[in-house]
Amino acid sequence: MDVLYTNFSQLAETYSNIALGHVIVFAPKLILSLIVLWVGISLASKIHKRVFEITTESAHIDTTLGNFFASITRYILLIATLLIAVGIVGVDVAKIFTIFAAMTLAIGLALQGTMSNVAAGILLIVFRPYKVGDYVQLNGEEGYAEEINIFSTSLRTLDNVKLIMPNAACLSSTIKNYSSLGLRRVDVVFGIDYGDDMDTAMQIIKDVAGAHPDVITSREQPWAKVFGLGDSSVDIEMRVWCKPEHYWDVMYDLTKSVKEGFDAGGITIPYPHQVEIQK
Repeated sequence: MDVLYTNFSQLAETYSNIALGHVIVFAPKLILSLIVLWVGISLASKIHKRVFEITTESAHIDTTLGNFFASITRYILLIATLLIAVGIVGVDVAKIFTIFAAMTLAIGLALQGTMSNVAAGILLIVFRPYKVGDYVQLNGEEGYAEEINIFSTSLRTLDNVKLIMPNAACLSSTIKNYSSLGLRRVDVVFGIDYGDDMDTAMQIIKDVAGAHPDVITSREQPWAKVFGLGDSSVDIEMRVWCKPEHYWDVMYDLTKSVKEGFDAGGITIPYPHQVEIQK
């Protein structure tokens, strides 16, 4: 029994000495690796912020590309930091690449939908059918584009609701960009009574529209034509041009102002009429 205890003690002491030797050799590498990780992560965050500020302030680079460049820079620095850290510890970097490639293939097969969003996000960022700040219609939803990242697009609707849509759905549907051309046409239809003078009503509409400060008359003068003959009214359509950001104000303002102009000019907007025939 004493012999067994002695052999066990010697074996434990031997392995303890071996473990202590490995700790003494490995501890500085581990500490250095953690320091490299901490410095790399902090540096990546600061450089990401700085690149985003530079690209955002530049007049030649829009916010969408600025955010993309900043994110790519951050990811590259993080990956480089991780590889340097594991290399310091003594891990074979080539084996890590092999494992990473295998994991990427497996994850790509398992998350085909997510990868399609990534591919769509890259195409949206490269070709830029819309950018941050544009008023767009995507997948049947309208709003201001607030963020375009590699996976999804965020819209803010006019009633301040945030919509997050996958990029694949945005790219596969019809994209309407109301801001990209710099001008937008406002169309409003007004109905007047059959007994009123149509030319007088059209002139009132043109005069009121031309007086609005946000209506652009350099492209085309305010336009008003008879649009149709309704059951109870003669319908006149108004067309004016404005900047995209003024669209809603112009439409609502002119609807009110034309009604006031009709009242002042003796033009009436009729109620629906019903004719009862008795036999």
